[in-house]
Amino acid sequence: MCGFVAVLAPDGVLPAAVLDAMRERLRHRGPDGHGSWIGKAAGRTLVGLGHRRLSIIDLSQAAGQPMFRADGRLVIVYNGEIYNFLELRAELESLGAVFRTRSDTEVLLAAYEQWGTDCLARLNGMFAFAIWDGRRQELFVARDRFGEKPVFLASLPNGGVAFGSEMKALFAHPQVRASASEKDVQRYVAGTYYEDDERTLFAGVTRLPPAHAVVIDSAGRVVRRWRYWTPDYAALQEGYREEAAIEEFRARMERSVRMRLRADVPVGSSLSGGLDSSFTVCTLARFREDERFAAQHVFSARFDDDPTLSEGPQIDLVVAHTGVKAFSVTPSPLRLAEESRRLHWHQEEPFLSASIYLQWCVMRLAREESTTVLLDGQGADELLAGYQYYFTSYQLDLLDRGDLPRLWRETRAFRNRLRRVAAQYPQSRRRFNEEVALPNGLLWRYWLRRPPPHAGPYEAGVPAACRGMRLRRQIAEALQYNSLPMLLRYADRNAMAFGRETRFPFLDHDLVDWCITLPDRALIRHGWQKWILRKAGDGLLPPAIQWRADKVGYAAPLDAWLRGALREWAHERLFSGSLMTTPGYDHAALAALWDRHQRQEADVSWPLWRWISLGEWLALLKDGSWQAAGPSGGDGP
Repeated sequence: MCGFVAVLAPDGVLPAAVLDAMRERLRHRGPDGHGSWIGKAAGRTLVGLGHRRLSIIDLSQAAGQPMFRADGRLVIVYNGEIYNFLELRAELESLGAVFRTRSDTEVLLAAYEQWGTDCLARLNGMFAFAIWDGRRQELFVARDRFGEKPVFLASLPNGGVAFGSEMKALFAHPQVRASASEKDVQRYVAGTYYEDDERTLFAGVTRLPPAHAVVIDSAGRVVRRWRYWTPDYAALQEGYREEAAIEEFRARMERSVRMRLRADVPVGSSLSGGLDSSFTVCTLARFREDERFAAQHVFSARFDDDPTLSEGPQIDLVVAHTGVKAFSVTPSPLRLAEESRRLHWHQEEPFLSASIYLQWCVMRLAREESTTVLLDGQGADELLAGYQYYFTSYQLDLLDRGDLPRLWRETRAFRNRLRRVAAQYPQSRRRFNEEVALPNGLLWRYWLRRPPPHAGPYEAGVPAACRGMRLRRQIAEALQYNSLPMLLRYADRNAMAFGRETRFPFLDHDLVDWCITLPDRALIRHGWQKWILRKAGDGLLPPAIQWRADKVGYAAPLDAWLRGALREWAHERLFSGSLMTTPGYDHAALAALWDRHQRQEADVSWPLWRWISLGEWLALLKDGSWQAAGPSGGDGP
């Protein structure tokens, strides 16, 4: 896990000081080492590669970057981990490849040397990289299937192009200015900005989408640009047998976890108390026979003084069940206020929930406890239909198929279970919505009208908008376009702000490719979502975790904070500064929303935070922090 920059300069102007300045904007991503290289390409073109290293596999200096193959004509800078590098190395050695390090970086470079751009299909991992091929005079840049690792680009006025692991690195180049994309700021204001395409909130800066690659020649021209992986949600398993599928899921998940333990530094886990992180922690606990994982550390954020939102009892249950060593933090609203600008500087774009700060605090805690790598549960909800609001799509699918007996059974089980558990919590709506399922009356109206499914804006990797495919369309869009890309951005920036690495076993592409062929009844059954994951937890998870219905998102008590410790801070950000001149800003409407929240007539903390976060981003733009090395003040990294 590292950070890199790459620049093609057809006019032959690329001062080493510029390349180094870009590289050093990523110092937080790679505190363990650095390197730069500038080479001559065809004509006057110069190519520059810079790298900041977080040492994970092969800690020796020989594994530093930029890294060259033996003849010096291939050079790579790379961010991420290739989890199957040992298997690839063995295959490459059988083909005659010789290695001088134990690193996955050298394996990746050798894989490109052997198979060219077709190497992408062989990689199991999270990655973004740039390879300069001096033989072909081309720069090859690629990003992993789900976008776990970022890469951004900006065109230069001279016809060149600059790439970077974060946008702030691009702004260290004198020809790239940080300015707002008014159109995309308006998308954010309207609630339609999901990081689901190439565009960013910065004018002239785009992201390479997940599962995409590009080849650029020495003149800065795009030779080829393509999507190398597209899931097929329309292909379902034939002859599905539940018991066999559960065993297959368990085996694939265990293999994924084992591969993500490959590291030469301490590996721990995040633990929220939810099903996904608990499954990961309990799976890892099975590997205690390996002395490297005998002392397993887990890290949590918890709010024990807020019983409605607290996951403390669930965290404690998993800790007791597994015998792991637990570390926890209770995030402070006042410290959030102190660190907000730096948090936004690291995140680079506004974010929709203050829960991002919980993850920030957990990563800081991991650094304090010298744990470099953390496994986490992101991706399970998008892969296995875990979000509660998915259930309405499932209801409509059953209605479309005319399976009314199953519709009534599933709805009754789902609704009754949530209502029972809601009675255990004061103000249970702060935790989950027990009325999320469509009521019978509304279902009958749908039955009479039978509205067609909404086509939506996405096509690649999303099944056709036809009856009975609403749930599959929804999870396909979430995995590739809206929900997961944002969550992965949050996780990457929070971890790298503290020089930590996060790994996601549920996003092993072999596991994903298999799971998307599962029928709906493997995802939702007897009113339980993520059914196959729950069943795979037999004998692994504490039953109270395996069959818990009181799902709560990774949530901060923002509603209480905005009425208490953050009230003055938030009010200032909502009703002063650059935010007030933003098109679409309605002072009266926002003031009414604020008053409703303060009077506790409704919890509107999320829409309020959306504006607060945009205000923080605009303030960083106004004071020049994006162009500079970072904001002043605060005690962040």
